[in-house]
Amino acid sequence: MVMMQFRAFNPTQVEETYSMVTANRFWSQIFGAAFSNKRWLHFFMLFVPITDLWMSALGVVCLALNLCAYDFISQEIYTAGDLEFETFYTKNILLNKGIRDWMATQDQPHENLIFCNSMIFSGVKNSGSRPPNPTINL
Repeated sequence: MVMMQFRAFNPTQVEETYSMVTANRFWSQIFGAAFSNKRWLHFFMLFVPITDLWMSALGVVCLALNLCAYDFISQEIYTAGDLEFETFYTKNILLNKGIRDWMATQDQPHENLIFCNSMIFSGVKNSGSRPPNPTINL
């Protein structure tokens, strides 16, 4: 049986398999910073994938254990039973309502306009050329 040899890398080779310049350019595009030496480059080449694996594993565990720390909707179900139970969701609703009430005069200036009765448009007098639009009373 003939063993296939992987020719791209030989464990005893002296020269590098990859270009430090190319690797440094790649990581600087991702992180926005270049590495000063090979040790930092190799550290991040090891650190980033391992950190990603651990974070995804942590996410799967959180989903498996049903850790709903940030599930504000289920907290609203608890609020319906206990009015003393306040959540971020209800605080945001109250805060937004207060801000809307406070800013209503600035946000809706048309609500505060004052017109003289002579300026208010009351309709056009019918000149007799066409009948007025009928109103529908339900």
